[in-house]
Amino acid sequence: MITKRTFYLYATAKCPYCFKAKALLTKKKHKFITMELDWEHETLRRLKEEMDWPTVPMIFEIEGRDHKFVGGYDDLVTYLKGKENE
Repeated sequence: MITKRTFYLYATAKCPYCFKAKALLTKKKHKFITMELDWEHETLRRLKEEMDWPTVPMIFEIEGRDHKFVGGYDDLVTYLKGKENE
């Protein structure tokens, strides 16, 4: 049985990989919350610096009160495949 997960995505409005991440999560029937920000938004700049991650989407899995950084779209694909094999 595949456990349904919840994800949080930091994205920008015209990012093709952000659209792909949302489509993949929808297809897999996982819940997700998206925070769409302007590329220069202070929150996005701070997150990119804290996570040492230059691009969007920035994807986190929410587990209770914890947020696990997954990475970007390609990382999400790999992450979900790994979780399906558990």
